[in-house]
Formats: sequence, structure tokens, C-alpha cells
Amino acid sequence: MLHVAERKELYRFLASLFVYPDVGMVTSLGQEGATLLAGLVSVGAPPAAEGDSALRELEVGYTDLFINRLGGAPAPPYGSVYLDSEAALMGESSQKVHAAYREEGLSLDGGGEPPDFIATELEFLYYLVEREEAALARGDVAGAAEATDSQRRFFEQLFYPWVMVLCDRLAAETMGHPLYLWAARVLESFCRSEKEWFDRRI
Repeated sequence: MLHVAERKELYRFLASLFVYPDVGMVTSLGQEGATLLAGLVSVGAPPAAEGDSALRELEVGYTDLFINRLGGAPAPPYGSVYLDSEAALMGESSQKVHAAYREEGLSLDGGGEPPDFIATELEFLYYLVEREEAALARGDVAGAAEATDSQRRFFEQLFYPWVMVLCDRLAAETMGHPLYLWAARVLESFCRSEKEWFDRRI
């Protein structure tokens, strides 16, 4: 079972994998990934992303899988595409996600992505686990339980159902960039671990 601090850092790390790549991602991936993933089985080490062309290859790979491909991107990283019957951005589920952020006093003002962008949802779960960790550190059992309940509701209702479909789509993209196919395996393994953890706490 993962410790609360490990869960928190895995949410943060996964969020960094699903944003548009930058130089920082390329340089920090290997060592950080190996350390954080020690508690997850069967995901292996992250593929090497080195050399002058690494960032460009990641940019092309990210665009191909998540943003634009002839015939449509195979794995759009937005919940409403999977949860809403019209499969369009900013659908009803997007509004529910936005409402969950507002309930926590968080704002997306100035953000360039819809509220149900995968990295934003992962960052939100990071924030909720951080709240749990802080409550435990000060001995606030009720506060920790409330933060855990918030995590469970968001995870089970608005995150887990669509993210597992996204992971399935990425698993089928055998010619996709190896880093993103690996990231999907990590995300799927972690989400299954989280679902089991939440189920045990009911």
C-alpha cells in the first residue's frame, strides 16, 4: 500500500507527464520516475528521452496522440469526450469538474485548458491528497477523513471512469511515442491501486 506522501507525489508526477512537453520534463524524468515508481509493479523504468532531438520527438508524439492527427487524435485528454453522450469538449461533465474545483476554493482563471484536462484533474487530486497529508500531520483525523472523502468522490465519479478508457486507447497505439505509452501503463496501474484503496476504506 502506498503512503499518503507517495500517493501525493505520484499524482504530481503523472500530471507532469500529460502536459505538453518541455525541457524540464526531459531532464528530470529518469531519476524522479525511478524513485517514485518503486511502489508500482510491472511498469518498468521510463523510456530514455535523451539527446538534442528528444524534446522535438516528445512534442511530435504528444501532438499525434492527444491533439491532432489525420482522422482525429486517438486519445483526447479531456473527460467530457468520454463521459458525455455528445463526446464534445466542455460538456456537462466538464461543468461538474469545474464545480468540484470551486467547492475547494480553486479557480482556473488564466488557464489555457478546459477544467477536465487530464493534467488539471491529476493536479486537483494532488491538492486533495496534500490536504489529507497536512491534516494527518497536525492530528486532525476528521479533516483527513473529509479530504479522503473528497478524493474518493472526485476520483470515482469524474476521473477513474474516463481515464481507464484513455489508457486503453493509448495501449492500442503501438506506434505512439514510447514515453506516452509507458505513461499510460503507469497511470492505469496507479489508478487501479487507488481504486482498490478507496474500496477498502468504505
